[in-house]
Amino acid sequence: MDPVSIVAYLIAIAIPAFTVYLFIALDVFGTGKPSTIFACVAWGAVGAYLLALTFNSFMFEVLDRDLVRGLTAPIGEELLKAIILVILIQQPRFRYIVDGAVYGIAVGIGFGLSENVFWYLPRAEEGALLGTAITRTLSTALMHGTASGLVGISLGRIRRSTGVRRVVWPVVGVALAWLLHIVYNNLVGELTGAALLLVAVGIGIGGGIVIAVQVVQGLAEEKKRFAESLGLEVDVSTGERKAVQRLGGAGIEEIFSTLHEIFGDDHIAQVRRLLVVQANMGILQNNLKTDVSDRLREAWQEEFDELQDESESIRRKLGPSVRLFLQSVFPSEDTAMQEAMNEELGEFDPTLVHTFDMFMRISELAESFTPEQLSAMADRLHQITIFQHVSPANLENLCRAIEVHDLEAGTTLFEQNDPGDAMYLVEAGEIEIFLRDTDGKPEPIRTFGPGNVVGEFALLDGQLRSAGAAAKTTTKALVLQREVFTMFIQSRPKVVLAMLRYLADKVRHTTNTVEASVASMSTIAQGNYAALAVQTNTTPPPSDKIALQPEEIAEDTSEVVAGVFSRAAADLQEREQSIRAGRA
Repeated sequence: MDPVSIVAYLIAIAIPAFTVYLFIALDVFGTGKPSTIFACVAWGAVGAYLLALTFNSFMFEVLDRDLVRGLTAPIGEELLKAIILVILIQQPRFRYIVDGAVYGIAVGIGFGLSENVFWYLPRAEEGALLGTAITRTLSTALMHGTASGLVGISLGRIRRSTGVRRVVWPVVGVALAWLLHIVYNNLVGELTGAALLLVAVGIGIGGGIVIAVQVVQGLAEEKKRFAESLGLEVDVSTGERKAVQRLGGAGIEEIFSTLHEIFGDDHIAQVRRLLVVQANMGILQNNLKTDVSDRLREAWQEEFDELQDESESIRRKLGPSVRLFLQSVFPSEDTAMQEAMNEELGEFDPTLVHTFDMFMRISELAESFTPEQLSAMADRLHQITIFQHVSPANLENLCRAIEVHDLEAGTTLFEQNDPGDAMYLVEAGEIEIFLRDTDGKPEPIRTFGPGNVVGEFALLDGQLRSAGAAAKTTTKALVLQREVFTMFIQSRPKVVLAMLRYLADKVRHTTNTVEASVASMSTIAQGNYAALAVQTNTTPPPSDKIALQPEEIAEDTSEVVAGVFSRAAADLQEREQSIRAGRA
């Protein structure tokens, strides 16, 4: 074989091979796997080509040569190439239209490769081998790839179609492939050289436009289906849409199920995470448009930047075809769909998205305070034990949900055994804690003035109130509802960790108190009063009331309890000494 022939055959093989390489390297094969691409190329190059060669040879025996080349060969070849696509459509790896397009193009590339290498090049005129290799490789690959791509797309459409469309789409796809192939074969017999290449390129571009339109249309239908799952049908009322959304995440469950069907196990986890990240980015963008302090704005911007980096990382892993699908079906500029998606994600799992921020936007509570007031309240909350480990920026965000209550003297905030549903920060006036006697008359226990907090532990446990509370004087209180606080921490792991740290401190202090109490009781039980009595000079004297409520236990509680036992031991020691002295 002379050098020109070697170059010609290398061109005929290298161009299709490089195209397949690009499919895999650029990850344009949709949700399938490279092995499926190779299988399609192999079927086109070997299976479909050999069957077509046999079929066409038979037809040449019984029909006119021009009729075979211009009609029966295109019909038979397209049907034979489509066999593997029909098989694949029944497999999980063939999930939607982009898969169909790429699988179909791969079959066409394989078929065109064999047709050029085993048919056209061996029959090229002397001196025209290199030109034939270039024109035929480009033109045949374009035509076969486009025709089979149309068939693949039509089969991909039936994956998500219902009713009569499941029959119509394959017929339309095959008919378009036949038409394209027939037109090409009838023109190719009349043209050579540059004219042939221009016509082939024109056919390829035209077919590519048809493929692109089909893909865009298919993605638009996917978007419509997902919008319907979110209750965003154009012919339903707002009330009906809300009713759909109140199904408790059913819409998002359906969406996730469909996405799993489309993308499979390989991508679904990343797709779900990307949707959540995008939702929170949109929420933070809305936050950044509001009037807040520089501290809170910087915290939001920092979180937004972190999510943006995560989003870019996920997108790179997903590949261009999946990105195309997500951008087409869940466009960031479609505000209505994004908001509905955020609501559904919040219903599905409140820990996924910032439902607190969504609530703040709808309720407009944050507009009650200036940025300076929010910042000042956050600094005050930071002084409260329960919030001491939470960052000031997070507290400032939380303060947006605080309500101002003006209370007349005698107004009851809550009774004993009421659910613990709110925390009260005294801004002005006094709140009195009381217990009711057997006659129902309130007996004051403790009074909280400006700067004090009432019921902060209720934010965490929601347990029944251990006592009642009422405004002792005309009082201004800042109220934080437990429901809103819970909403706030659900999607903020850093705040949750801060709360856990606070609770861990409480557990440690409680453990120390119990251990000190047990040790002191054991010592007293053994009659070793002196060992405890000597501590009375070093242990703070106990107050009239020992703070043993969960919210009151602090680092010095164990010392206070130890002081009680020390005084008791000292009294017992003094009593014992008096008894002994009397006997003497």
